[in-house]
Formats: sequence, C-alpha cells, structure tokens
Amino acid sequence: MDCSLSKILIVDDYESNQLALANVLQPINNIELHFASSGNEALKVLINNSFSLILLDVNMPNMDGYEVAELISNTQAHRHTPIIMVTAHETGSENILKAYDCGAIDYITKPIEVPILLNKVKQFIRIDQLQAKTDYLSSERELILEAAGQGVIKLSAAGEIQFANSKCLQLFGLSREQVLDKHLNECFKISLCDDADSFDLFAEIKSNVSKTPIYQVQEVTLATYKKDPLLMELTCTSVHQHGEIVFIIVFQDITKRVVLENKLTRLANYDQLTELANRSYFNEHIERAIFRSQRIHSTVTLLMLDLDQFKLVNDTLGHDVGDALLRDVATRISTTLRINDIAARFGGDEFAVLLEDCTSIIDADLVAEKLVKLIAQPFIIQGNEVFIETSIGIACSENGEANQTTLSKWADIALYEAKSAGRNCYQRFVQAMSDEREKKAYIQSQLRHIIDNQALAIHYQPQYSVKEQKIIGFEALARWPNKGYGTQLISPAEFIPIAEQSYLIHDLGLQVLRSSCLLLSSWRLDKLTQHLTLSVNLSAKQLNAPDFLDKLKAILSNYQFPMNKLILEITETAILNRTASVISSLDAIKAMGVGLALDDFGTGYSSLNYLQNLPFDVIKIDQCFIQSIGMCRKNNVVIKAVVDIATAYNMDVVAEGVENAEQLQGAVELGCDKIQGFYFSKPIEESAINALLLQDLTGCVVYEEQKHKVYAHM
Repeated sequence: MDCSLSKILIVDDYESNQLALANVLQPINNIELHFASSGNEALKVLINNSFSLILLDVNMPNMDGYEVAELISNTQAHRHTPIIMVTAHETGSENILKAYDCGAIDYITKPIEVPILLNKVKQFIRIDQLQAKTDYLSSERELILEAAGQGVIKLSAAGEIQFANSKCLQLFGLSREQVLDKHLNECFKISLCDDADSFDLFAEIKSNVSKTPIYQVQEVTLATYKKDPLLMELTCTSVHQHGEIVFIIVFQDITKRVVLENKLTRLANYDQLTELANRSYFNEHIERAIFRSQRIHSTVTLLMLDLDQFKLVNDTLGHDVGDALLRDVATRISTTLRINDIAARFGGDEFAVLLEDCTSIIDADLVAEKLVKLIAQPFIIQGNEVFIETSIGIACSENGEANQTTLSKWADIALYEAKSAGRNCYQRFVQAMSDEREKKAYIQSQLRHIIDNQALAIHYQPQYSVKEQKIIGFEALARWPNKGYGTQLISPAEFIPIAEQSYLIHDLGLQVLRSSCLLLSSWRLDKLTQHLTLSVNLSAKQLNAPDFLDKLKAILSNYQFPMNKLILEITETAILNRTASVISSLDAIKAMGVGLALDDFGTGYSSLNYLQNLPFDVIKIDQCFIQSIGMCRKNNVVIKAVVDIATAYNMDVVAEGVENAEQLQGAVELGCDKIQGFYFSKPIEESAINALLLQDLTGCVVYEEQKHKVYAHM
C-alpha cells in the first residue's frame, strides 16, 4: 500500500509564525500542512479532519493552547492525536506538567531549534504512516481484537445474536441468556429516522455490508437501556463461517463524545455571548439558502442590523451592561423570527437576519419595522432602564440571482443609507445606492491622487466693503482640477463631504492652507494687495486633530506676512459641543495672531453666546438668511441682532450668498458692510485676482450701477 499524506495542523495566532513553521517542515516528505489562527478555528478544522500531529501555540487570545489541548484530548476522535505545545516563554516544570495534564506529549520553546523540531516531527510522521499501514492490513482480520472495551456481537444470517461479549452485556444491562437469540432490531433503534420503530436496521446493515467491507452506523439508540437513551456507534462487517455468512457488530457508547462534539461545533459556529450564529456559520446558511432559492425560485432576504450609539452605552454604563444589552437584543431578534429563519451576531453591535421564502419585499419590511420598534423599547438591565435603537439594511436575492458576497454587500450599503437617513429606521437596497457608493469610491480615489500630486485647484471669492467701496479680502475655496482627473468636474458639494469622511480632509486642508500662506506672502509688498485678508476654511476634524496646532505653527513659520491677514473660518457645527480642547485650540490660534471667523452662522443650533464667549473676529451670516431677506421678518430680526452684538464686541460681519441687488440692499439696511456672493463675483483663479482688483479701483465693478441705491440707505 502507498503511504498516504500525513496531515499536520499548525495553530498560531500570528501568520508569520505559521509561515516560519511551514518553512521548517518543508524538507519532510508525505505531509500536508493545515493552519488555524485561533483555538476556535482549530476546533472547527478538527470536526472534518484527522491529524497525525498538532503543533499548538500556548499563547493565543480568547482560548489558550492548554484549553485547546484539553478539549482535543477529551474528544474520542482525536484523543490519540499527538500534540506538541509551542511557546515563547521560558520552559518551567510547572508549564511542562500543565501541558502534559492537558494532553500534550511534548513541549518546545521559541526560538525553535530546527534540527530538533525536524527530527521530532519526522518520528511522529514515521509512526503515523507505519500505523496507517498496520491499520490497513489488519482492519478486517483483527477488528474484534482492536475492539477491546467495546461491545461485540455476532449475528446469524437472520440477524439473531449468537455471541455477545461482556462489554455488550454491560451496555445492554442484560444477562447473556436474555441477549442470546434476540434480534438486532430489538436491541437498537435508528435515532436519526422519523419512523424509528418500523425502520429495519438489520436489513440496512446487511445491504450495505454487501457493498463495502466495513459499514458504520452513527447515532443509534440502545433500545434495551431503561434510563436516558444512550447513543451508540455501530461498526459492522461480515465473514464466512462454516459455509454461511455471519455478521460481526462492534459498538460503543458515544453519548459523551456526541455531547463534546456538539460543544465543539457550537464553539466553532455560534457566538458565545449571544448564542446566535457567528459570521462564518451564517454565511454558510446564506449560500445554502441561495442554492435552494435557485431550485425552487424563491426569495432570500438579508437584514443587516447595527445598534445606534452602542459605544455610548459601553462608555457610560460599562462593558458588563453592554454585554447584557447585546444578549437581550439577541433574544428580541430571535423571538421575532420564524422557526426557519436564522439570526447571527457578527461581532460588536452588528447583527444579521436571514429570511427564507419571503412572498414579497413587504414581508421583509414588516420584519424590519417590527425589529426597529421592538429594540427601541426600554431594556431593564441591573435594575436600570437602558435605551438603544437600531438601523437596518435590507437586501433581497430573487431566484438566487445574487450570491452571498453580493447580497451582503447590498445589505451593507442599505444599512449605511439607513444610518445616513437619521438612524432608528430601515432602508431597502436599490441599485441607485450601489451606483452612488461606487461614485463616492471613485471620487475618493481620484481625490487622493489629486492631493498626492498637489493638483488641487484653488479659487478665490472676493469680499467687498460697501463703505470702503473696494475688495477687502478673499476666501480660498478648493476646486476639482480642470484636467487630468475624469471627464467632468466634481462639485465641492460632492467631494468635500467625501474628504471629511476620511483622513483626506486633513491633507486637503493643509494643502489649501499652504497655498494661501504663499499667496499672502506674495501680497504683502504689493500696494494693490497688501491690505487684503485671505480666509481659509478649517474643518471640525482638523480642529480636533491632536497635532493640528503643531502643523499650523510649522506652516506659518515658513512664510512672511502679517498674521492677522490670515483668517481661519470654522463652521458653527464644528464647535457645537464646545469641548475644552476646542476652546483651547481656538485660544491658541488667536494667540498666534491669526484671525478667526465663525462660518455659516445660523445653520446649526445657533446661539448668540458664541459671539460673546469665543474669540472670533468675524461672523459670517449664512446665505440661507441673506437669501430670504424681505421674505421672512424673523430672519431680518436675527441678522440685525447679530450685527448689533458683533458691533458691540468689535467684530466684523460678512453677509454670504448675496446674489442680487435686493439682497445687497437688504443686507446693507440691516447693518452688514462686508458682502460676499455671486452678485459681485464668482470664485476666480489666482491669475485673475489682480485684474479684478484693478477693475475695482477704476469703478467698473459689477455693483457700480446699484451703489446709489445702497448708499441712500446708509
């Protein structure tokens, strides 16, 4: 007989260690290496494989090597598998004894001495392959001898017991006289069959033994046992004796083994905290459900759930309460589902639900709506009311049109949309969502290239002083470059939010800041431009970055210009929480001599306290107020109040978004002197700034024809 490959399982949570051991074992012939990165993964691999040797790392998260070794050595199928413990710690007699107690047969330390490990492994492989040969040659002839400690019976051709060993009698709980001449079907019942009482077990064995030398029957119930049913494993063969065929049945009690194997299966397939399916097992269910839907033309629906603000529960109430909450959420999800549906926890606060045989998408909507409402109900944990909400994404695969990967992707996209829609709701996937996600991914990728290549376009929108009748400053605005990055220009309304959702906003902001400082340096010696200020937008992420102030100082140190000519614009939403770190950063910026502007005032939870308590030099009234001048009396009152308070605190006010003469006149009437908007000029390239300034000096600016109206109300 040819030597079969000997399987070796390497268990280590570091891939580099797995590769290192694989390289060491490479010279050995007739081996097949398998890998596992955790105890749970190792146990799952063991369910469907037998190994000649296991190299088991001691130090692993969740379940260490000792626990894994003990579980393996207590499993009937793997109790004789040699286990070598591998550790980076110093070898001590206590650790070695512990390893032996857990079922290991050897214990080696890192760094591994290659010759020693190779020789040890070679010996085990040699023993394993010799044993394989021996088993093969003697399996039929010596089956009864190898079955010491197991029940053994000999059956006549009619299925009646002619011989029973002492172990058989012990398991049956009967005397030899009570056992002899009993029919096999009186002693055993097939436990995995609905019609167990009428099932002809002996006929099944007889039929299969005629086809294969050895036939094994799993999980048969011992019918003669009076207490709780015992599960048996039957190994059956036939021999010729005195001219007739007789049957040899070797059986053993596998009740404990089945319990342990079920435990191993549960560890490998279920989340230990919530007892729901884990991601891997759930994905297997999705694949089976999709294959089934292809056959019967049904619909498979996947719901992805994410708890809203769950981190806040952990941070404020502690992880014990958080874990209890996750268990209770899992219970509510399970009680909502039908018996053929399945729920899973993917980790953290992520859950999933698989619905099969939905008659329509409305069924999934009803389940999602019920889950949203049910989870929003208060939980009582440790005597306290705890509230949590959930967002749900729904995706359907009709007739198996979408595979597991695609279906999960669709559900994730729908979940993202549910969170974007305000949370505590559900969204059903539509193709437009995927198209939008792909577009965002494309924009983000292109934007990274633009920033890396220093290709960002910066345009400048002027700010006018009505009283001084001239341009007094500009705002620097990031724009998509005209060439080289796609067939069409991307609006800042599209790419700025995408940048803010990633780290790109930091690099983009710094690039605009450097360009603005360079421009201010070029302006300082030119009489045409030396009076101008230049405003640069500062995002909330930049302001809250721990290293932003250091980067700002480093940039400013490279340029020469009056610091008060640089104005950093900060949106109202960026300072909503007014944390100590934000206030400290604003004070530090102010201390550098840089100006501060509160941008888009009125778009957040507006408070006039901002104007009084924070060190702003400029207040920019959002265009939504300016563009409703004359149409909403309340807006006019707010604008007037802001102007009066700003004047009292020696702050400038800039009216944003002025687009026509009526808005200009209204803003001036309410006390706004500084104006920014398309009425005067759209944002322009740097090369056009001087021409615009010269045009302004000659009195040929766009607003010349309207100024007599404006001045009449000053």
